[in-house]
Amino acid sequence: MKLINIISLWFLGITVAALLIGTVVIYEKLGSEIDFELGMELDRQIGSYAERIAQGAPPEKLVYDRLEIDKIPMDWPEEELWLRDTLAYHDPMNRNETQLKASRSFKINGSHYRISYYNLVVEADDITETIVITMLTVFFAQLLFIGYFLRVVSKKIFNPFHKSLQLLQQFSLQKNKLLSFTASGVYEFDLLNSFLEKMSAKLLNDYRKIKEFSENLSHEIQTPSAVVRGNLELLMNESITEQQAALIQSAFDNNERIRRIVKSLAILAKLENDEFQTPAPMDFSKELHNSITRLEEVIQIHDLQLRQDIQQGVMLPIHPYVAEILIHNLMSNSIKHNQEGGEIEITLDNAMLLIKNTGKTPAFDPMEMLQRFKKEGDKQGSVGLGLAIVHQICKNYGFVLHYAFQKPFHIVQIHFQ
Repeated sequence: MKLINIISLWFLGITVAALLIGTVVIYEKLGSEIDFELGMELDRQIGSYAERIAQGAPPEKLVYDRLEIDKIPMDWPEEELWLRDTLAYHDPMNRNETQLKASRSFKINGSHYRISYYNLVVEADDITETIVITMLTVFFAQLLFIGYFLRVVSKKIFNPFHKSLQLLQQFSLQKNKLLSFTASGVYEFDLLNSFLEKMSAKLLNDYRKIKEFSENLSHEIQTPSAVVRGNLELLMNESITEQQAALIQSAFDNNERIRRIVKSLAILAKLENDEFQTPAPMDFSKELHNSITRLEEVIQIHDLQLRQDIQQGVMLPIHPYVAEILIHNLMSNSIKHNQEGGEIEITLDNAMLLIKNTGKTPAFDPMEMLQRFKKEGDKQGSVGLGLAIVHQICKNYGFVLHYAFQKPFHIVQIHFQ
């Protein structure tokens, strides 16, 4: 999720929570304030009528629909102000309405009077309606403000950050170019950019050293390995004992193994450094057919039955050389780890490449074979890097690799989408 959307959701959530809390507080406060003010007004009205009675006005002539004056025993104590809701007829509305009734007693000129006065109550529904309308208005106004602030103002604030992201996306070890950012004037962004510049310099320096080391290692091993191979071939042509021949053959095989390991590790290093740029989608179906043709003789030597269902015109965004390595490693794996008279089944369509081969039950989880130097048994000619290279290729190009065993088949699936 984009940063601006995360900020929007958080800000919106906080705003909604604040509005809900504010609505409840305002509702309670407004209701109590209205009751208090109305009670004070009723008390003032009762006090004014008590003062008129004290001045000699007849109580019975003061009574009307909103005022009650009752005479109570003189020996009763004076009653304090008492507020309560009651249902009474409201003449302007011509119906009974909930009203607030205030009562209080006074001892005036030797008589004890209870004076009660009514007034129309502002109902809770009216308060709620007013508050809801007000808060909704405020809420939508804030939404408009959030939309404007986050989509306009925030874009300007985060503009240096987005520029840094664009430069990071364009950064490539193969270009051998340091990251360089312009000053944004924002302390945090400038601090981040400074760290990224230092990090890019360190990455490029380490990459150059590792690349130089792997290239030198591969190159320097090639020469002595070729010399060893030549000398061993010469020794094989000499008159030697059977034991000497076995030792020479062992030395020759291990020398070849070293060469394959170095070559495989060099390919893995290049894949991990993403050195193979894809020029354009290539015809994967054609490359698969070519690889099968090159291995037909080996398949026949091992007496393997090959079944294939290859859809024509499957185009994939992958480097041709990488595609060749991918197919060759999978095919070689299905041949080396097969059994005499076994089967190989190849299926290809736009969504998936499936290769099945018969073989013995693995002693561990088949997915572990995707690790480096992990292999079943001690097969001659296997260095344990073929599937690791396939796994790295799939990671580079966003393919999904699955390796499973369903007796008697080892099953490799590569999903392209």
